[in-house]
Amino acid sequence: MESVVEPKKSYRHIIYAVISLACPFIAFGLVSLYQKYAYAWFWELTTRAMPLDDSDINAGAMMGAVIVIQLIFAVGVGSLIGLAFAGMSLKRDPRFLSIGTTTLFFNLFPFFGVLWVILRGMNSGW
Repeated sequence: MESVVEPKKSYRHIIYAVISLACPFIAFGLVSLYQKYAYAWFWELTTRAMPLDDSDINAGAMMGAVIVIQLIFAVGVGSLIGLAFAGMSLKRDPRFLSIGTTTLFFNLFPFFGVLWVILRGMNSGW
C-alpha cells in the first residue's frame, strides 16, 4: 500500500509580498537617516543664538526642497524594488486576489500620483 505524500506548501510568495510592502518604507527610513547625519549642519542652523539673515533663510528653503526631493526619489526607488518583489510574489502564486496583487497596487500608488501631477500639469498649460 502506497502512502500519498502531499506536496509541502510554500509561503515564499507571502515573504516576497511582505518584503515588497516594506521596500518603500525601508528606502524612506534609510534616506532620512542619511539626511540626519549628512545635513547635521542644516539642523544646527536653527539652534543658533544669532538671528537668521536672508542668505540663511534662502539656503534653508533650498535645502528643504532638496530634502523633500530626495525623499520622493527614495520612495520611488523603493517602490520600483517593491514592484520587483511583488512580481516575484505573483509569479509564485498567480491569483488575481492575493497579497501579491495588493502589494503590486500599493507599490504603484506613487507612480499613479506622479502620472496625475503630470497629466494635471499638461491640462493646466505648464
